Amino acid sequence: MTDARCVPRQLLVIDDDVSYRIAVGSLLRTLGHTVAEAESGSAGLALLRQQPVDLVMTDLMMLGLTGWDVARLVKAVHPRLPVVLVTGCAEAIPPDQPERTWVDAILAKPCGLAEIQAVIVPLTRNRADAVGSRDSANGGLATVRGWQTSAPGPGTL
Repeated sequence: MTDARCVPRQLLVIDDDVSYRIAVGSLLRTLGHTVAEAESGSAGLALLRQQPVDLVMTDLMMLGLTGWDVARLVKAVHPRLPVVLVTGCAEAIPPDQPERTWVDAILAKPCGLAEIQAVIVPLTRNRADAVGSRDSANGGLATVRGWQTSAPGPGTL
């Protein structure tokens, strides 16, 4: 049986911070994933119309379409496509915030490769079961806290 951590996936990373987007894309490529990158929510949705992906990672705070907007629009067309919201303010998002239903996980910035993989692997292991992998104790989704108490080290974004 193939180790799920090594299964290459088609991923879409949407972030208006070019440095962060390129760094995440590079890290994911080192794991063997194919990564499409978009600088805005609109650009990301356009890419999604052109090519299928196994998972969407989107920043929350972007000009134009926010991460919530991206998640809502993705789920409207692809309800089973996992969407991961990546944000520096994950702790400020209340567990009962209605928009949380549009995302499958929230990943806190800065985060390391291990935290990213901890989200990607279960959400893409079996696309048909992605919705069933949610954590009911946390408002129906997985939250990974990647907060660093010191300066980020290698492999940390």
